[in-house]
Amino acid sequence: MVREQTVTAMTSEEREFRPAQTGPADLAEVDNAIRRAEVLAVADPSSLLADEVAVELCGHLTRLLDPAEARLARFSGSSLAAQRARDVLAGSIRHAQAVYEDQQAAAFTNPAARLYLLAGACRVLKNATTLSW
Repeated sequence: MVREQTVTAMTSEEREFRPAQTGPADLAEVDNAIRRAEVLAVADPSSLLADEVAVELCGHLTRLLDPAEARLARFSGSSLAAQRARDVLAGSIRHAQAVYEDQQAAAFTNPAARLYLLAGACRVLKNATTLSW
């Protein structure tokens, strides 16, 4: 899986680049990034800070995809509910991968939609890996 560099804003003028963490995602950091993205999507989706949050969300996506795929591989059961849960998780993973790939290819033309899609993909994967069905 591709690992990106995340960008953290130290001040509005100064930025520090650091490699993405390879360990599990910090769920509190994911929640904070989601909230910042949703605020920026309304307030200033074309700003440098919005770009930094988008890069941060991509970093979180890469760390959330592995546990989600592992959870999908562990799914068992043949009931209709288990099959539906497996289908929902598989669809969520495909959606998150597509959003990640579109962000990497700079395919988004609407900056607010980009932030909402990245935040939503992170939220869905975070919930899929933390909740037990």
